[in-house]
Amino acid sequence: MLKKIADNALIACNIFILFLLVFYQQLHIPAWLQVAGRMHPLLLHFPIVLIILAVALDFMKFKDRYLLNGLWLAGTLSAALSVIMGIILSREEGYGGDMLAWHKWAGIAVLWLATALYWYRSTKVRTETPPARNKFLKPGGALLLVAIAVTGHFGANLTHGDDFLLAPVTPKPKAVPIDQAMVFDHLVKPILEQKCFSCHNSAKAKGELLMQTREQLLKGGKNGALFVAGNPAASLMMERLHLPLEAKEHMPPKGKTQLTPDEIAILHQWISHGADFKTKVAELAKEDTLYQLAAQFLAPPAEDEYTFAAASEATLKKLNNNYRVIYPIARNSPALVANFYNKTQYSKKALEELLPLKAQLVELHLQKMPVQDEDLAIIKQFTQLRKINLDFTAIKGTGLKELASLPNLRSLALSGTAITLAHLQPLLQNKSLREVYCWSTPLTAADWQQLAKQKQVRFEKGYADDGSNPLKLNPPVIENEQSIFLSSQMLALRHPIKGAEIRYTLNGTEPDSLSSPVYTDSLRLDSSFTVKARAFKPGWYGSETVQARFLKTTFQPDSAVLLKPANEKYLGEGPRTFLDHQTGNFDFGNGKWLGFRYNNMELLLLFHKPVNVSAVTVSTLQRKDSYIFPPQRLEIWGGADPEKLTLLKTINPGMPGKDTPPAYNSLVCNFPGKEVTCLKVVAVPVPKLPSWHEGKGQKAWIFVDEVLIN
Repeated sequence: MLKKIADNALIACNIFILFLLVFYQQLHIPAWLQVAGRMHPLLLHFPIVLIILAVALDFMKFKDRYLLNGLWLAGTLSAALSVIMGIILSREEGYGGDMLAWHKWAGIAVLWLATALYWYRSTKVRTETPPARNKFLKPGGALLLVAIAVTGHFGANLTHGDDFLLAPVTPKPKAVPIDQAMVFDHLVKPILEQKCFSCHNSAKAKGELLMQTREQLLKGGKNGALFVAGNPAASLMMERLHLPLEAKEHMPPKGKTQLTPDEIAILHQWISHGADFKTKVAELAKEDTLYQLAAQFLAPPAEDEYTFAAASEATLKKLNNNYRVIYPIARNSPALVANFYNKTQYSKKALEELLPLKAQLVELHLQKMPVQDEDLAIIKQFTQLRKINLDFTAIKGTGLKELASLPNLRSLALSGTAITLAHLQPLLQNKSLREVYCWSTPLTAADWQQLAKQKQVRFEKGYADDGSNPLKLNPPVIENEQSIFLSSQMLALRHPIKGAEIRYTLNGTEPDSLSSPVYTDSLRLDSSFTVKARAFKPGWYGSETVQARFLKTTFQPDSAVLLKPANEKYLGEGPRTFLDHQTGNFDFGNGKWLGFRYNNMELLLLFHKPVNVSAVTVSTLQRKDSYIFPPQRLEIWGGADPEKLTLLKTINPGMPGKDTPPAYNSLVCNFPGKEVTCLKVVAVPVPKLPSWHEGKGQKAWIFVDEVLIN
């Protein structure tokens, strides 16, 4: 009786499936029935196991026909139910495309083949001998196993992205050399492919969002644009990435592979740079955060295998100052880059002082410095140089012949100088030179035609601004490496477009083209400040605002100890993060912040010699959309013995409101001066988020990137 009911149910299911297929495009699934459809991933494994077991027993000539027929019937009937649920699920919003169609029809083929084999073995071969039965059942069973594998492959691709099944054994493409890479194609797109495409593709567009093409990314989904170019803090993509893992709208969803801090930082920096799809990594400044991230993911230029010995730390420390900065081109690389700032501090002697690094210096940036032609004889001695920037310097061109002998020189920037075609001719003897930037020079149209005939060297003319098609200026570049300073800081801003005027503010207001002060060559400041800057030029649209904060400190602790651990997702570099003189940004997963939620932040700072402390500043982040609030209470303890500290100051920072934007908070604790060798900083997270917050009642996060003394 039970078998007869199941047989009839199997027939009814197949008829119902045919009905669903005939009227597939007209199906409208009510909400209560969507629950059944979403059980498809849960049920589908059950028939797979039963059918594979039944086929295996047939191959093994299992003799108990009643048990074997029962396995076939249970597997086939559950497969029919799974197909019905799958069809219902496929009519939900966000599903479609070729992959879904292949998966659907392959699943139906599995059901119909399994049904045919079941009816054949339960009727036609009921009285036949095993050899006659095996003539059809073994090939049919083998075909059924292949169909199950194909259907599963399509289903895995639909759920996890293309080529999910074969990805582990598919040879991975070689990393693109950094000098050939595109920011979007080789940094951003691979992250989206690995972590986002599985839910936002042509077959499965969750939230009506597709992410496989440029047009789809720009279009966004039902919740609006995916990103705001130049403004990661206002971008939906970054907001969803930074939500707590347990939040419903956190992306990727809980249970999916999450983005690493470096991957989040790449997306943040890409949006911050304008979310451009055509920018080359090589066009970024070497000190740019995005370039430094790219260096970790991409292969180095094939020709840049530096085999020379590294310079000593003592030499680098001696040669670095506020007007001349030397740093490695990449992590753990012996190759060095030198930048000069403030033309009033430049001299021929300052250049000669770098000669101890002539075997390690590969890039020299002297733009806007009063460099003379005779100085090029000094530069000639830096034989490892690959890139020289002499834009808008005082050279006339007569000394350029000195650079022709540099054996590794590939890029030379001469824009805004007085060079002529005759001055450039000796450079063509340099077999390694590949590009020369010489816009805004006396070169004539005839000169450019002559230079265009050169095959070895590319002479870059740049953008010719005739005023007929206004463009938007890109933001100014803040060139300062360190955001924490001890005594004073020289603010260095620049803009790559000649004639662009940089206006700035230091009081938190937005700079404008009329009332804000104009930046000239340099600006020295001796107290903490936040700079906002914009670029303006007649005939162009003003740029977006670029912002950076700089904090002053007086004493540097000799060591630091965390008495309670930070959250395992936001460990930074441990307690050293608080003392590395590097502030974080709104991307709190970039390794420059430590996050605390279930523990108080309890930091012990130790000094070898007593210091007189009268102020402690704790630099924190505020992002209410990511549950990040200022601490409820901040305590400063001090003394000579870590076990017998005195409470020096307690403050209760103000809390953000419902409409408060993301911000950096420098929480300053002032108190009467006290001589100490030990300081303890305690920050207590808000225990319950306010009622207006979507996470009301939950505990808030606190994020700290620096602790500054006096």
